[in-house]
Amino acid sequence: MQSHASRRVVSEFLADLHPDLSPPFVKGVIRTEIADAYGRRAIPKLITFLGLNAEIGDEDITHALRVFNGLLSTQEHKTNAVIEGAAPTLLALVATRSSMEARSLSCEALASLAQVAPGRRSIAESGGLDGLTDALSTTPEAAAKVFRLFASCYDGVNLLGPTLPRAVPALVLLCTTPSDEGVSLKACEHAAAALAGICINDEGALVSLDSQLPRCLIALAKRGLVGEFRFESELMAMLEQLSLCLARVCHHPYGKTQVREAEPFEVIKMMLTLQHRGVVRNTVAALMGMSIEKESKEPIMLYCGLMLVALLKQKGDSEMVLNARSALQHCCEDLNARKMLDMLPMNPEEKLATLYQAEQEPSAPPDYWYEVKLPQPTINTVYEMRRD
Repeated sequence: MQSHASRRVVSEFLADLHPDLSPPFVKGVIRTEIADAYGRRAIPKLITFLGLNAEIGDEDITHALRVFNGLLSTQEHKTNAVIEGAAPTLLALVATRSSMEARSLSCEALASLAQVAPGRRSIAESGGLDGLTDALSTTPEAAAKVFRLFASCYDGVNLLGPTLPRAVPALVLLCTTPSDEGVSLKACEHAAAALAGICINDEGALVSLDSQLPRCLIALAKRGLVGEFRFESELMAMLEQLSLCLARVCHHPYGKTQVREAEPFEVIKMMLTLQHRGVVRNTVAALMGMSIEKESKEPIMLYCGLMLVALLKQKGDSEMVLNARSALQHCCEDLNARKMLDMLPMNPEEKLATLYQAEQEPSAPPDYWYEVKLPQPTINTVYEMRRD
């Protein structure tokens, strides 16, 4: 370990202000050794060292990256690293290093830079989003975390715009990759959170729907509820991001239909029974968006009506209660769904007070106001019609 701390000699004159260059101390900087600098010099020295790349072995690179990541703990240090050109250096390490640990540590450093606006701009201007898209297949968890941080703010989503046709299919593919191929639950959580942020605007939602995102989300939810992820300690964090993404897709005009075609109602019913407020809140919001579509009203009441009525009677989460009420009201526009509601444990007084919030139940929907019965023709009626 090389130290750049000043070595001084004691003197009553000015000699103590100059470094001691007498033997055995070296007179120059050893470029291939990791610099342990102090103060503002630390980050520039490490970036210079990491820029040597091909001249340094994996062990020294990983050690330098650990030291560098430890320094990126404040916004000032992150901005300083961006100014010193850390983004292109780290992107080169992600693209060229063969060591999995070195690539992961480089992506972690990029994720730290992506927490500040100058860092996001620097990564995008360096062409790093394409490289990070390729890294989703080699370093899935760390690369997906960078996309998650980009998608967590509006300026980051705008910077992702040109990369969406490549990045979104890669993120969807990551969510469908089995765990035995190196994709962890945390990587799926980061990917789901990134897709949820991307779907916040119309362009991202359309690209996601072209990549069959709803089917991917339902399949990932099944893996978490009854598949290989069901015993993971961080399952609820992943399901919360997944349900948020599902809710945003369900509020898109084209997303409602694609979600319904993915046959999600059994999975959504299971998610409503989980003891996690975030998952249930987002799932109810997704149902509220789906219930606007005519074809979804009856299935929602059939599979989820009982849970929605139970949530409607709860107090404490006004957003969840409001979404549950809206979903039930939309479903009651269908006559068959309204008949199903009458069979649920909800007396007429509760129905008026909590569901309709009116003095009387609204009339039947316009589609069912009239029932026309035509007379069956007989021999006499046919004879009279012909005679007339």
